Amino acid sequence: MKYLFRLLAITASFGLLFAAYGGKVDPVVWTLPSLATLALPAVAIVVLALLALMLLFKQWRSALIIIGALLLSWPTLRLISPFNIIQPSADTSKRQLKVLTMNVTQFNWQQNKGPSKNMRYILDENADVVVLQEGLVFFSYEHLPTVKPMLKELYEKYPYRQKPFFDVGILSKYPFTEVNPPVLDQDSLSYFIKVWDVDVPGDDIRVVSMHLSSLRFTSNESNVIDWINTPSGRKKRIQSVSRKLDDGFRVHAYQSRAIRQLLDETTSDVLVMGDMNDTPGSFAYRTLCGDDMRDAWADNGFGPIYTFNAHHLFVKIDHILYRGDMKLLSCRLDKAGESDHYPMVAIFER
Repeated sequence: MKYLFRLLAITASFGLLFAAYGGKVDPVVWTLPSLATLALPAVAIVVLALLALMLLFKQWRSALIIIGALLLSWPTLRLISPFNIIQPSADTSKRQLKVLTMNVTQFNWQQNKGPSKNMRYILDENADVVVLQEGLVFFSYEHLPTVKPMLKELYEKYPYRQKPFFDVGILSKYPFTEVNPPVLDQDSLSYFIKVWDVDVPGDDIRVVSMHLSSLRFTSNESNVIDWINTPSGRKKRIQSVSRKLDDGFRVHAYQSRAIRQLLDETTSDVLVMGDMNDTPGSFAYRTLCGDDMRDAWADNGFGPIYTFNAHHLFVKIDHILYRGDMKLLSCRLDKAGESDHYPMVAIFER
């Protein structure tokens, strides 16, 4: 039995390391590692279950192999499930900056089931800077029936704003100047990226609102439960999903490189927030982070979270990344609003 456990330990360790570091491989060259990284949370759970089994049967050497793989994978695993027990203390002599990112799913204006819970949440949070994704409505706020009841409060709290006519937008308590976003020939990236220099007290900060390309799954492809319960057409659905994932990973590689070039040309403090449509440790994530951008949840959060909550696909694809002369005080996810994405909030000290 010990040789069987040894083989399982080696195989599981290889799978874990492949998933943990698959995001280092450019999906333009090879997409399989990106698929493995997407599955990393599930792979880690399986590996931990195997470790428990080996300890139960006193297979110490096999357990040590698994523990070694977990330690080697920790730099990536901590991005998914950090364990920050000690929280930083605030300096009362310094200013705080509260930011919020939310995919608002068009403020549910087409359903028109009363005032938007997404806008209500945003106004109640009263963050200094809010970046929005999936605005996707070609109307002013005045013409959105789900937002109209809150117009006065919206305008009072956020005198500086840019309506997300092309997907992404901003609400700010401070004035800002729009910066030309990077554009790629391969994709309408300007519709998915907006950049502003926000004049916050003390010094300007560059804010990037991102919404990398959606994978554009159909409802049947998105619903994993359908794959299990409906054998008919399962093979075609899996093939279709696989193709869209491959295409999505490649497009994200181009988009993330363009944003990274913008970051390399930026000398001020930077916040990159929004819907990446990709997970921690992915190629797009690693490209954006480079050697200097930090992940607010990895630095301040505790445990695994998911920001996408539809179709039983529970993954963290919304992020707050930061760089510069600012101290992260807190980062949290709120299960609020009526979007298929949960909002994230961070507080910085500058």
